Amino acid sequence: MLKHVSFMTDIEVVNAQEPLPGDELARSADEHDGVIVVGRWASEWPRLLEYLRKAGARWHRVVYIDERDPDKAGIGADSLVEAYRAYLEALGTYVPVVVSDAGKIVSRRDLLRGGLGVFFVYTSIPDVLDEKCSSLGSCDLCLASCPYSALEGKPPKASERKCTECGLCTSYCPTGLLYTPTHSPEAVKRLLYELKKSGVEKLIVTCPLNRAGVYEKEELRGAILELPCIATLRIHEYLFARQLGFDVTFFCPSEKRDKCPKRRAVEDYLALISEAEEIIRPKPLGRPVYSNKITELAAPLAVDRDEWTPLARLELFRVKADENLCTLCGACVKACPSNSLTLTRDGNYRLLFNHSSCIGCNACVKICPEKALTIEKATNPSLLYSGKTIEIATSNVARCRKCGKEIGPEKMIIRLERKLAEKGVSKEQRESLWLCEECKREATMEEFKKEIEKSLGL
Repeated sequence: MLKHVSFMTDIEVVNAQEPLPGDELARSADEHDGVIVVGRWASEWPRLLEYLRKAGARWHRVVYIDERDPDKAGIGADSLVEAYRAYLEALGTYVPVVVSDAGKIVSRRDLLRGGLGVFFVYTSIPDVLDEKCSSLGSCDLCLASCPYSALEGKPPKASERKCTECGLCTSYCPTGLLYTPTHSPEAVKRLLYELKKSGVEKLIVTCPLNRAGVYEKEELRGAILELPCIATLRIHEYLFARQLGFDVTFFCPSEKRDKCPKRRAVEDYLALISEAEEIIRPKPLGRPVYSNKITELAAPLAVDRDEWTPLARLELFRVKADENLCTLCGACVKACPSNSLTLTRDGNYRLLFNHSSCIGCNACVKICPEKALTIEKATNPSLLYSGKTIEIATSNVARCRKCGKEIGPEKMIIRLERKLAEKGVSKEQRESLWLCEECKREATMEEFKKEIEKSLGL
């Protein structure tokens, strides 16, 4: 849940040649809006980070910058500190998901220092913008994306017991309404922008446990973006980084990954990134798109290829209509929350689909009375880039058999007539389907007049 707190200004920068005492850093994290620690002890950082978390401190507002990072990034230390200062300021508008740890045994000193807060833990469990998510009543794409079955409900909520805090599910929300508050989208984008402005060309995305290994790889160059898991970097922010022209490397060695409880999420995420790379052409944009929708972030990067490509993971969609079933009744158009379907009258009735705005929510499929629509994960990069609509169904115009006035799509009238025939409705009654409202009234009045005359013996 996004809540505006206050704009961060009180950010402490600490130079520490040795790892700071855990309680001292925890206190500093609670007293300041953010803490940037500069040192050369990356191997000790995971242990200290875990201490902060278990102590109930605001660990997500503590950033570790290794003294080797400026050289890796190719910028000055001051520029790196300022980039993370901007990141922490942007992070200040988000409140993370907090869980209770009532079974924790704490000392009197800890209780006096932290109060009841010591019984709560700040987590990287995903959160969602409830009202906007609820408005997309048919969308549940994120639920199936979790390898650990940790999400359920609408709006989705993560189980504290099952969630590994990998963040993978947030990349499967096409609208960007699902996110990780401890590493918010706006904060990450602000960091990326500041790094690019400072001259950084490459990014190395890793986690606390693997960070020390980065410094052992001389060939790895770039600014280090440390997240709870590499899958915490949403595909949305990855595409934003590509728009800025970043070359992105994910550092998660297979030998370490095999022992990690988040392994399945990482492998799925890397496959997702690989799939995205197949349809984009990395090029820095003069003005990157600040959006939370995957379609809008991917569109400027799409390759020039006018063909449909099936997808396994990337949340881009194609809606198809069965011409033999679709009556162009317009029910799907009214149900579509992203206006991806439109019904036009241009000589004939035409049902049009916009690939670049579809969010795959299934609302159209579920409401179609004829079961004529299907949806699949697929992309046409050219259509994604251009934003053009395509025709997926068409029908001739039906005209009143008495006066010639237009009455609707011919397919819809034929379908209704067939259904009435199956129910035993007489041909004479079915014929009224082919009359406009005015002619129907006249025909009804004429029939009524005949019945009156018949009853009077006239």
